[in-house]
Amino acid sequence: MSKSPIQTKVRQLTWLCLCIWLGATLLPVLVARHPDWHLWGWPLDFWMAAQGCMLVYLALVTYYAWQVNRWEQQSGAPAFEIPPGPQA
Repeated sequence: MSKSPIQTKVRQLTWLCLCIWLGATLLPVLVARHPDWHLWGWPLDFWMAAQGCMLVYLALVTYYAWQVNRWEQQSGAPAFEIPPGPQA
């Protein structure tokens, strides 16, 4: 079974988003060793743990949905093949 170009682009975007998610998740742990780094008056590790990671996650999901919808509209084909459900 050959993958369509849109499925390949979506797969690459998925991997990119997963890498960004992993970086945003591990960044507070890695930055915690530098308590002198501040962002808007708060220690950077506290800010990332409290708000920053959630904002990154929200931005990732929003961008992913927007981009995949745009690719689907341009190609006229769905990005995912949905198997048929059980027949009654």
